Amino acid sequence: MQNNDTIVAIATPSGAGGIGIIRVSGSQSAQIAGQIFRAKRKKINWESHRLYHGDIVSRASGKVLDEVLISLMRRPQSFTGEDVLEINCHGNPLIMQTIFQELIALGCRPAAPGEFSRRAFLNGRIDLAQAEALAAMIAAKSEKACAASLQQLKGALGREIDYLRVLLVDALAFIEAGIDFTDDIVAPEIPDIPPQLEIAAGRLQSLLLTYPAAKYYTDGINAVITGKPNAGKSSLLNSLTGKKRAIVNEIPGTTRDFITSEITVNGVSINLTDTAGIRQPQNAVEKEGIDLVWENLAQADVVIILLDSSRPLTNEDSEIIEKNKTSNVICAINKSDLPSTWQPEEIPGLPEAAGKIKISAKFGNGLDELKKLIVDRVVTTEEKNTDGLIVANLRHKSALEKTGNFIGKAKDSIGKGLSPEFAAV
Repeated sequence: MQNNDTIVAIATPSGAGGIGIIRVSGSQSAQIAGQIFRAKRKKINWESHRLYHGDIVSRASGKVLDEVLISLMRRPQSFTGEDVLEINCHGNPLIMQTIFQELIALGCRPAAPGEFSRRAFLNGRIDLAQAEALAAMIAAKSEKACAASLQQLKGALGREIDYLRVLLVDALAFIEAGIDFTDDIVAPEIPDIPPQLEIAAGRLQSLLLTYPAAKYYTDGINAVITGKPNAGKSSLLNSLTGKKRAIVNEIPGTTRDFITSEITVNGVSINLTDTAGIRQPQNAVEKEGIDLVWENLAQADVVIILLDSSRPLTNEDSEIIEKNKTSNVICAINKSDLPSTWQPEEIPGLPEAAGKIKISAKFGNGLDELKKLIVDRVVTTEEKNTDGLIVANLRHKSALEKTGNFIGKAKDSIGKGLSPEFAAV
């Protein structure tokens, strides 16, 4: 599919920079290149995928707009499958806008959001999964998310889906053979459940098992810090992020709204949230803050319960532990630099599965171990391996689940001895 018009967009982010890239795609790209560009050499042949050095010149006034490197990528060996012109100019927004307006005057149309990727998809240069991977890669917040998106961008998911489709077509052929040639084929020659169906079901399940970890890679792990007032929650947030994000004060109830910050540990993004101290609220504002705490805890992937080891455990500590028994809990025992009034094994009601770690938010003791523990609580050793294909997109997950359900129904109908037409459908 070829589009008749030619589009243009500034491909680099807004703001000043050393280099700015302006991209043109469409049937007029080569013609426009000849009109706007004056090479340092007198004559050029416009070889595909080659950089040329020269000036961008205004067609109307003849004024030099910028000194640039320019390349023309001939169809179909370009990103969009059309002729693509790329101008590498200086990254001053004024220069880029001037060149952009000149290109519009020469017949280009400003590209709609995502239109270059859409043309690449419509022209068969990438499949839909690769287009989605491109958007995910641009928005990735961590190294692991980039690695997962890159695998998909290279077509790994599309190839796996193609293989699954071949398996299902072969399985259908076995089933239809039992319908059409019952008089010609001896029953034992046709397996009850085609082996391809079993293989496809297994590979589908393997793909689906990668989704939970992929979600953490793309969206990050939501870790909420909770505890009674003055346990050191704000100090912990500041120490983990290396920035003064939250106010630290000995007056109880300093934090009333939740404060969020982001860190990256071993290529995985962690979204940290500092919350108000849990106690009997002293006023309506503090009550509102404590209500927000419970909302955040309900949505957390990991709950970090902060306990002050320099003071005896209180009813507030017990309430926090009791209300988070069903959560993925890490018990961070703070102020380990001070004499302890109790031992970790003495914490009442703490689930056996909960992680325990001694830290000092003030001096940084144990914080590297805490970061690693947050990741280990939600991402298994097997899931940390992003060398293989993983499913990170909810649409893909839903489609695979639907396919798995249909395969299950086919196997059930065969197992129940129903006519093979049911399994075929």
